[in-house]
Amino acid sequence: MCNPASMIIVHKNAAKWSEKTDSHHEIIKELGIRETDARGNINIVPVEITPSFGNLSKPLKQWEYAVDYYGHTRELPEWYDAVKAEAATRSALVKWAECKLKGWKVREAFNPINPLLVERDESLDVVVLLADWDSVRDSVGDSVWDSVGDSVGDSVRASVWASVGDSVRASVRASVRASVWASVRDSVGDSVWDSVRASVRDSVGAYIGSLFHNIKDWKYTDRKNPWRSLRKLWLGGYVPSFDGKTWRLHSGPKAKIVFEITQEELMKT
Repeated sequence: MCNPASMIIVHKNAAKWSEKTDSHHEIIKELGIRETDARGNINIVPVEITPSFGNLSKPLKQWEYAVDYYGHTRELPEWYDAVKAEAATRSALVKWAECKLKGWKVREAFNPINPLLVERDESLDVVVLLADWDSVRDSVGDSVWDSVGDSVGDSVRASVWASVGDSVRASVRASVRASVWASVRDSVGDSVWDSVRASVRDSVGAYIGSLFHNIKDWKYTDRKNPWRSLRKLWLGGYVPSFDGKTWRLHSGPKAKIVFEITQEELMKT
């Protein structure tokens, strides 16, 4: 998988990149770059300049330059000059960053908010927000993944899941298990956990989508900001879970259940 920022070094050590993709293959295709010269010799050098641990919020001067060998050692063109190529890549990186790192919450993406560590905002109308989230949840997941896309989106997803996603899901699961396990049979229990897991995954996905407020047209939905209600709950210290019948809101380090309502009741509000 190609990482941000991926570029192609061509003759005279010029760096080429795309506003649409960080795939070396796609950059070559989009810009019509010839991979070999008239003699059939390799005429390009795929490179990447990336921040450590994929943290795109780090200063550009700290990003590390490297040739991407696609996992195979190969000879470089005779004209390739590592010093000149890196200088050209770093110069191009400034424009790359202006194109791809502006207009969305880069800093928050790599220092994501854990809602279970946020003081609960009891002034929120959680019923209205939860009802709105329930109405859009099924479409938001695919919309976020396909609307954000590309390697930048992959880096953000990895960051949020590693920092808060897995811990939030584990805490909510433990809370629901303690609350409802005694009232369900094992066969039913599996479906409960599947539903809870999916609902928390959707919440994390919507939170990720909320970081990209620069996206104006979200796929598969006519909502301008389909993640809006979830973000308000998230920043207000609430994580929703749904077991197939009942919605719950969790809050605090132990994901304590602070609100419950059946979906049937919610739809009447």
